Parts: sequence; structure tokens; C-alpha cells
Amino acid sequence: MSLGNVKVKVQINQKGNSNRSFEFSYTNSKGQFVQKPFTSIPEEQISIALLQKVKTTMQTLTVKVLFEEEGDRILKMREEGQPWDRDTLPEASSEASEAPKNVNPKNFHNPYNFVPAPPRKTDHPELGDRKPVGHGCYHSDRWTGRISVKLKTITPLLIPDASEMTENNDHKTYPVRLGADGKPYLPPTSIKGMLRSDYEAVTNSRLSIFEKHDARLAYRMPANTGLQMVPARIENGQVCLYPGTSAISRDGKPQGAMYAAWLPRYERNGVGTAKFAVKYPDHSLPEHGQKVEAWIEEFAKKGKHQNTIFKYWKVKKIVPYGQNLGNEPQPSTGHGNHQPTGKQMVKIEGYVCVTNKNIDRKHDERVFFVKGQPISLPLTNELKQKWRELISNYQDIHKDEIKKGMTSPPALNNSRWSRHITGGEKECQLSDGTLCYAHVEKEDGAYQIEDLYPVMITRGLYATSPESLLDHTLKPATKKEELSPADRVFGWVNQKGKGSYKGHLRVHSVTCMSDEPIATFNQGGVPLAILGQPKPEQGRFYCADDRQGIPLEQGIDKDCAYESSDEQSIRGRKVYPHHQGLPAGYWDNPQQDRTQKPMMGHYQEYRRPKKDGAEQRDDQNRSMKSWVKVGAEFTFDIDVTNLSDVELGALLYLLTLPDIHYHRLGGGKSLGFGSVRLDLVESETDLRKGKNWSEFYQTLLPDDAEVEAIDVKHCVRVYQDAVKATYGNGKAFEKVPFIVAFCRCAKGFDDNAAVRYPRVTEAPTPEGEAFNWFVENERSRGNNPGLKLSLPALDKPSSLPIAPN
Repeated sequence: MSLGNVKVKVQINQKGNSNRSFEFSYTNSKGQFVQKPFTSIPEEQISIALLQKVKTTMQTLTVKVLFEEEGDRILKMREEGQPWDRDTLPEASSEASEAPKNVNPKNFHNPYNFVPAPPRKTDHPELGDRKPVGHGCYHSDRWTGRISVKLKTITPLLIPDASEMTENNDHKTYPVRLGADGKPYLPPTSIKGMLRSDYEAVTNSRLSIFEKHDARLAYRMPANTGLQMVPARIENGQVCLYPGTSAISRDGKPQGAMYAAWLPRYERNGVGTAKFAVKYPDHSLPEHGQKVEAWIEEFAKKGKHQNTIFKYWKVKKIVPYGQNLGNEPQPSTGHGNHQPTGKQMVKIEGYVCVTNKNIDRKHDERVFFVKGQPISLPLTNELKQKWRELISNYQDIHKDEIKKGMTSPPALNNSRWSRHITGGEKECQLSDGTLCYAHVEKEDGAYQIEDLYPVMITRGLYATSPESLLDHTLKPATKKEELSPADRVFGWVNQKGKGSYKGHLRVHSVTCMSDEPIATFNQGGVPLAILGQPKPEQGRFYCADDRQGIPLEQGIDKDCAYESSDEQSIRGRKVYPHHQGLPAGYWDNPQQDRTQKPMMGHYQEYRRPKKDGAEQRDDQNRSMKSWVKVGAEFTFDIDVTNLSDVELGALLYLLTLPDIHYHRLGGGKSLGFGSVRLDLVESETDLRKGKNWSEFYQTLLPDDAEVEAIDVKHCVRVYQDAVKATYGNGKAFEKVPFIVAFCRCAKGFDDNAAVRYPRVTEAPTPEGEAFNWFVENERSRGNNPGLKLSLPALDKPSSLPIAPN
């Protein structure tokens, strides 16, 4: 912080008009006396109070001022003893700041993407795997010392203090975490975690953590596949098919009426029992799994031109098995597009299947029956395992919602959870009496069961798990001989057993250098937008078409994701690209709901919209009482020991990125928070080879010998040459795909599309409903089918449309 004087001379003429002149003088950091025009300092770098004082004074005065120097620039000038009073701190360097840009709200970039992680060259002496050199001594040819770094916030930084969190009706509100000095406390572990993630990406290291990805994921199958589902019952360790009166086609579809009989049950626009529900003679409802006898009548659903779309059987009268069913009831007159075919009613025996009202407009349950004897097929261990994985997946996806007391999926209004979702462990077992649906195909004249499902419109399991797609050279190390560069530098803990290694890097002495770096909000704080949860089951976004991480081809079927562990892979390392080109004032007055008012095409994505004029604060989102302002500065040190040229070069590369390239730190990165600029402070950095430290410690006399400063550019070049030689395939370092993708993430997108979560509207909606974009993308029926788009690659970026059809 520097001290200077602003002198204001005021002259008043005979008419009473004032004329002011300003002088600004100070002694700079080199001890030189400097005078410059006060008007040469941008007004945004002068506090509001000081500006008002010097522009309105009616008498000559001298004001002592505090300010910061950055080269020849004067920053954050205010009167001595007064705080900096502008909410948004401007960029430190005008030439390094990015310009606001107009965007087209009909296109967007997803807030997360992936840096490719190709199979590694584990035999490379530096970028490959090997045991670390250890901590026993300073190795003569390796680097040890201290690196000084300056960190500057480019967008607001969220450092929530969990210990000061308040909760109201399951809604959590956080302030910024503060240190003993009353300034933001930025944990060294947070900085280290950020650096490690970036270091893994630019060295193509092993993933440090990759847990709970060994089970196959499930995806929502197209509704028309329900026609291929043959009713089945587990009997004496066999899968017994109950296809009604229809033969099973080669693809599993019925050659006549739909397989199971419809059992009228629910109100169409509610969850109660309908007046037309078919009950037992004692007026009780048939229960799941009960064996019954029934009279059924054939119906046809008609189209606009009275063409038959499909036929089905409908239960007209029902009793528990063994009771008197009575005579055939009177034929139906039909209603709307559902008309009886006039065929003779049929008396059947079968089993009641109740899956609950799991779709808003569902009105019937089912009775499984067969004309003649059921078709028995083997219940294999593979079918049992796949069933357990599928039911476990269903239950795991919805467990939090059920814990909160929700009685149905949040996207539905007049529904209840399916039986298999709330039934617990017993639903994971294919025990005798279990009713399910079989996906059947006919090959060489024999039926084969591909899969078993709990409901007709169901989730299906992908063919293989995410872990099986991850190349073995990228999986977390299990022994010291497998440690990749990031493991050796930052440390390693075995995820599957014993073993660990203390890294060669420590972050410490994190200090906030700015005055008044915190923006504080009243009235409950700023309600943040809902953060999307990771959904790896969205195969078009998470699964890659090859081992290099390229996206799946547009238009392929959904089940082609996670299909082949020999050809496909995961997309790579998940990252959150910088939100480039936000308009001036985007982060100002965040408590004001501007979510429906675009600024240069940008919407206020970080804030949750009001609904019916009221703030939305619930268990789906969080509120912030305060955050770290744009332009706040921190300093920290990194101590390193025994790093090779390549290991150190990769770290220095991250600390010397080109202008307007940023790292991502803290919470809310998908909403644009946490873009930070890191800069190496070479004048305060002391890095020496082990032989130099040995000479230093061999004498107790003052160290007057000059130590040659490290050549940062040379060290970075050594790292870049190693990457180029290992992964370049003849291309320059800057053209290596994972480097291109990392730099794109750090800089953001150059086109005219904003970064935000998918939605089918230009402006955010109070209801959220991001899932609608994915529904439209997958739509297969109608005149406007979905495009089936995959997430574009970071190294060849393109935006996505809000209407993916």
C-alpha cells in the first residue's frame, strides 16, 4: 500500500462559478517522487467517497490518499483511513481483461465438459509411472525451494463457512469463511486441490479418485420398447412367460393383442381409486401377486381415421382364484377412441401385477395370463445380477428424495413411486412369485431372454460400467511403482487397500491482500440457482466413441453408450469452463431478480428466479450471505522438494498461463463463480537444485553468493517438449488435444453462446426443468424427432441449440 497526496485548487469567479484543478503526487516503490494528473486515473479506480469529496469541495484542500501500485498504474485510491467502497473491483490489467460480448440466447455451452484422457505412456521416464525419489535428501539434480504466487478473483469466489451455516425449512444459508484477521479464509487445501486437478490434466496423470463407478448405469428406454416386454413370473427357478393370447414375434412384439390384460384402477388426473376401478365382489382391490380368475374383453384403440392402433384385453370381472367368478358380464359400449372389438369374452386365470400409479395419466394395472401353458426359460445368474444392478440403481437414484418424504418423482404431479423403488432389498431378489417383464428375442427358433425389467416403460442397463471403459493406465495407482506425475508431486493414497505417499508440494501462507474484499447481502442473502447433479447415465455427455475421448456420433441410439470396453472410453476429466465475456454489472446487485432480463443476451444464471413474486429457498438450492468480490487479491507460497525439470515445468506452466486464462476454484463453478488468475511472483521465488542447497548449508556464514535465478521459460519448455514427444504425434505442444481442451476451459468459449445448464427456453424458468432439454434431444416419435446430440468436445468446441429437434 502506497501513500500520496491529492491537492485540489478551487477558484471562484465574480459570478460565483468554481473552477477546479487537481494535482496528484507520491513517492513510488523505487523511491522516486512522481507527479501525474489526477484525471489520468480511471474513475473506477477511485473510491466513490473520495471522488465526491474532491469534485464538490468549494475550497482548496489537500487529501492524503492510500492506493496500490501495479507498474505505472494506480489502483483502488481512497482517502487515508477510509475503506474501499466500490462493490466490484476492476481488472488489474486493462490489456489482460476480456471484453464483454453479445451472445445468442438460442444457443449455449454446457457448464461442464471434459479434458480428454488418452491411454498413458507409462514407460516414459517423466510422464510415465515410477517410484518417487523420496524425502531423505536434497537430490543434486532436482529442484527444491519456494514459489510465490499471486491469486486474483475474476468472478466472485464462494468459500462457504459450514460452521456458520443457518438452516430454515431445510434451506441452508452460508457466509464467507473468515480468518482471524476478519478477511476471507481461503484454505490451502482448496488451492492444492485446484492445482492437482489441473496438474493431472496437463500431465495426463492417473485419476487420483475414481470410486463407485464399477456398476452398470441405467438409462430411460424409449416408451415404444414397452411393446416388446413380455409379462413373466419366476416359478421354481425358471422364467415363465405369460404372453396372453398372442404369439411372440422375433423382436418380442405381440403378433396380436397386447400381452397383459388391463385392470382399470386409477383416476386419470389424480392418485385415488377411480369409480370405474374393477374390484373383487367384496369391493376390495386386487393386490399385487394374487392369483385370480377373470372375464376379459378385447378392445381396440382407434386413430383419427378409425384405424386400429393396437388391441388389448380389458378385465371386466375378477375374483380371487378358487372363488366363483359367475357368468360372463354384459359387453361394453366403449368410450372415445377405445372400442370393444365384439369378440367373445374370455375366461382366464392369471396374476395381478400392481406397479403403482407411476405415470401421471396411468389408469390401469395389469393381469398376467397365458392361453395354454407358460413358456419356461432358464433364470441365469447373469439375469439375476443384472436385475439386482437395475433395481439397486433405481433405488439409489431416488433414495434422497424418498428420505425427504417425497411420495412421487419431482417431475410428476399425479403419481406415486413404483413398488420396486420403495420395496427395499426384497425387490432386488428374483424369488419365486416375482412378477416382471422380459425382453425376449427369437433366434434359431428358440426364445432367449435378454433382460428382465420391473415395469413396461423402464430403465435399461448399459452393457458395461464406466470403470470398464477407463483405460488401466488411467486408473488410480495401487502401488508406488505405478505413481504418475501428479501422484508423485501432490501425494497418493491407495483407494483399494493400504499404502500412501506424502507428496513433494505444500501450499501455505495464504493471505488476502485486499481491503474490503467481501460483498455482504442482507434479507436472507442471494438464493443461488440449483446446481445440477452429476448424471453419468447421460451417455451422450459422459461416454466417448474411442480411447481418445471424442464424442459419440450424433443420432445413434441411446443404448450405444457404455457399449464396448474395447472401443469406447469415458470422455475424460470433468472440468468447468470459464464463463467468458460476461457483461459489465453482471455480478452487481445479485439480490435483484434480473433472471428474465437479458444483458447482451446473457441471463442472470447464478441466481434462482422468483416464483409468483417470492424467493425460492428450499432444499434444492443454497443461499449466500456474502462472497469474495471480483478483483480481490491473495498471495500464497508453494514449497516444493526434489522435483525434476518436467515435474516443476508442469507446475510453472500452470502458474504462467497466457493472459485471460483462468483456473477454477471454490463452489458454484457451473454458475460462473470461482474464476481466478494465478501469476508467478518471480522476485519472491527461490528455487535451487539440490547441489546449490548443499553448498548453502555447508557454511553458517551469511549467504553472500549470488544464486542463479531459475529460468522459468526453459523449465516450462522442458515439460512442453516432453508432452509433445509423448502425446504430440508430430504436432506442437499447443496442438496436443488435452492441452487444447485445457486451454479452452481456462479461457472459455470465443463464440457467441453463453455457458449455462441445458433448457428449452431462452430465459431461466422458476421451475428449472433442465430435464426437458434431454427429453427433447431423445424424442423419437412425432414430426419433430430429437437430434440426439452429444456434448461437443472442448478441443473442437461448438454450442448446443435450445431446441435439439
